[in-house]
Amino acid sequence: MDKCQGLRSIALLFLNNEITFMEKTAKVALAAIVLVALAGGLWVAYGGSKGENGPIVVGFIAPLTGDVASIGTVARSATELAVAEVNAAGGINGRQLNVIYEDGQCSAAPANNAASKLMNVDKVTAILGGTCSSETSAFAPAAMLNKTVVLSYCSSAPSLSKTGKYFFRNYPSDLLEGKITAEYAYNVLGVREIYIMYHVSDWGTGLKDVFTKRFTELGGKVTGAEGAPQESRDYRTALGKIKASGTKFVYAPLYTEGSIVAMKQAKELGLTAQMIGGDTWDDPKFQESVKNLGTFIYPKINTPSTPQFEAKLLAATGGKEVPICAAQAYDAVHILANALAKAGENGDALAQTLRTTNYDGVSGHVEFDANGDVKGGSYSIRKIQKGSAETIN
Repeated sequence: MDKCQGLRSIALLFLNNEITFMEKTAKVALAAIVLVALAGGLWVAYGGSKGENGPIVVGFIAPLTGDVASIGTVARSATELAVAEVNAAGGINGRQLNVIYEDGQCSAAPANNAASKLMNVDKVTAILGGTCSSETSAFAPAAMLNKTVVLSYCSSAPSLSKTGKYFFRNYPSDLLEGKITAEYAYNVLGVREIYIMYHVSDWGTGLKDVFTKRFTELGGKVTGAEGAPQESRDYRTALGKIKASGTKFVYAPLYTEGSIVAMKQAKELGLTAQMIGGDTWDDPKFQESVKNLGTFIYPKINTPSTPQFEAKLLAATGGKEVPICAAQAYDAVHILANALAKAGENGDALAQTLRTTNYDGVSGHVEFDANGDVKGGSYSIRKIQKGSAETIN
């Protein structure tokens, strides 16, 4: 008989009057105490305890279905690889690291619900995620109030920089990506006028604003801007306006699924303008889907990576190329594990320790500034042609 069954039997014994030397009130009270202990035993059994010898439980949020799932699912695989390595090396001070994976769907409401479950039901110590900025911006404020550390491996909206003392990200803010993209368009491509088509989201709107600011500072002109909901699958009206404008260049920070549809519809409408996208175009799914639609330009964060990491991840996913954020997701596990080993599970101590991070991983060197943003970072410019991408700058 296991411990939980034994506790249940004792509780029933009291309630069924098989022990007669106690008064009824005393029996009920004692039985209640035993049942509470039973509940605690079950909680431990299912990994919900933060006891000294139990597992350390953290959460993970990413789009595992829907838009950008092709990036989120690979980020999960990279996380699983790192967790396995941490546990194989003895865990965190002898305790195993358990991760509870939740689907944020690259959307505010699902991500907020996922984080609420992780914090209030699963009682996680920290949350890895989200992938999309719209996920992270939805749940991060509640996490700050709960003193739950959030370490995002992919969210890049500039607005996240002021989230709070328990927020960190080892992926650069779009302040850098938008600036570099604008400078490449103006200085290298010689663009002087450009139309913008973007997803109305923390990520898309943030990139649009940063790009516009830098491009106009350089002397360029944004001739128009068309925003669309992230879930939109009809861009014909916006594309028709762009074609009528006669523009030769379009800046299009759109997520994967919307990008695929928009580029196909642009081809159907006979739009020949050069499309310049965001870092989401480093998604192999997008590259394969537009292989017969022309050439496309986008920025990609530079990561040193390693052949060993790439080989393990591609073997786990069956993929042909490592997409954005996978290396950062892998490193985030090791960064968090190192901090937990030093600070324990207290939110304040853990956040303070993360601020001292000095880590070299497959995504590069990681240190955090006062806002929890990763310091430094650099981008390359890539061109997609016939289903594959190559670095051109």
